[in-house]
Amino acid sequence: MRYFLLLAAPALLLGAARPLRRPTPLAPPPTSAPAPLAAPGAVLSNAARQALLSRANLGRLWQHKPQSGTEDVLNGCYGYDGRRIEFVFTTVQADAKSPGRYLVAGKFRCYEDVTPFRGSVELQQVQRLPTEQARYSEFDENKAPVYCATGSFALRATSRHGLGGEFNGRVALDFRLTANQRVELATYTSNPATRNGGLLFDGQWREDAASETTVPALWKQGIAVTRQILTRFEIGERDAHINPKYARVGWNSFWKNDEWWAEQSVARR
Repeated sequence: MRYFLLLAAPALLLGAARPLRRPTPLAPPPTSAPAPLAAPGAVLSNAARQALLSRANLGRLWQHKPQSGTEDVLNGCYGYDGRRIEFVFTTVQADAKSPGRYLVAGKFRCYEDVTPFRGSVELQQVQRLPTEQARYSEFDENKAPVYCATGSFALRATSRHGLGGEFNGRVALDFRLTANQRVELATYTSNPATRNGGLLFDGQWREDAASETTVPALWKQGIAVTRQILTRFEIGERDAHINPKYARVGWNSFWKNDEWWAEQSVARR
């Protein structure tokens, strides 16, 4: 498994863990749409962006691959106490009429409840990262340009079971094209928009569209946690231990190979 560190906003992740309960929403609803995540580098023109997004199926970068097991589950934090939340995008369909827009479906898990969702992800801007942000390794054979695509997402639960409600916010992902024009995540950049590489969803949850309160939510590919949640963390090794105060809010089963999104077969007589 590849590992990634996520240094998240203190208001979201750095507080002490609280007892097991759904947190009371504290943040007021935004008065306007959140500002797009800003990445360094030159912004592609509309024509260049549409051409790139037309030939590069970026949706596959967050679509779950059955053979990957739990490797590409997106982990993150919900609320103010570091409560674990997990997302799996089982379906990602590109909008043929709008390059960069994807219709998505999948499941998320929070408080041990699994809830299906549907929604959309729209990539509205693409920038080419400068060399210092792309962080090419001397052993990296692929020195292709690294890009950052940014945009918005809106996901709505399709069942009242579990957390329910809807998530919306901003998305950013670093990527590049291989020699055979396949798209891949650039997972080790120093891009602040993606919090140092890969794929980031940064937003909030609300009970419904008319709700006056929101709860912060943030998730990322790989190990989307802070140093506070995983202690004695070493890159490339599984020498990671769950901080006890976060074990109470859903991280105690982090290493368990649990394909919780899979449909449960029903035994028949």
